[in-house]
Amino acid sequence: MSGRTKLVAQGVKHVEVTERVERVAAPPLELTLFWRGGQVVRLALGKADAEELAPDASYEAKAVHKVLKRLAAGKKAQFPVLPLCWDGVPPFTADILRTLLEQVPAGRTVTYGELAALAGHPGKARAVGQAMARNPWPLIVPCHRVLGAGGALTGYTNPHGLDLKALLLALESGQGAKG
Repeated sequence: MSGRTKLVAQGVKHVEVTERVERVAAPPLELTLFWRGGQVVRLALGKADAEELAPDASYEAKAVHKVLKRLAAGKKAQFPVLPLCWDGVPPFTADILRTLLEQVPAGRTVTYGELAALAGHPGKARAVGQAMARNPWPLIVPCHRVLGAGGALTGYTNPHGLDLKALLLALESGQGAKG
C-alpha cells in the first residue's frame, strides 16, 4: 500500500507524521515501511499470504521485495542499506542496534549478554533486551538474531511472537518458506 498519511491529534505532545507508507510482501513475510523526510522512521514486520509491491514503489521498497523473495526461496540475501531515521532513538539503544546491524551477519546469532559485550557494555544483557524491544526496524536491524542465555528463543515482541522469530532464523539459514 502506497499513500500519504498524516496523524493529527490535539493535546498530544508527540505526533508522528508519516509522509509515505509502503507495504512490501513476499510470502511468508511482509514489511511496511514508514517514511518521513526521506528516511525510514519505522518498519512493521508481519506475515503475508500474497505478494505485494506497488507499481510506484520506491527503489528501496523494490530492493527489500527482492530480498524477501530470496529469503522465501531459501537463498542468501542481504538487505539494502536503508536511510534509517535515528532521531529519537536513545543513545544506548542506538549503540546496541548499530552493533547488531554491523557485527551480527545473517546465519549468526548472539545472546543478549554477548551483544552487550560486543557493544562495549558487558553485564547489560537486560538492557540489551529492552533495546531489542524498542527496535523500530525489525528484520532490517535483525533483533531476531539475539537469543536468550544458552541459545533459547526468547523475548520477541512482534505480534506473531516466537513463531516468527523461529521462521526468520530458518529463512536466514537457507531453509526457505514451507508450504
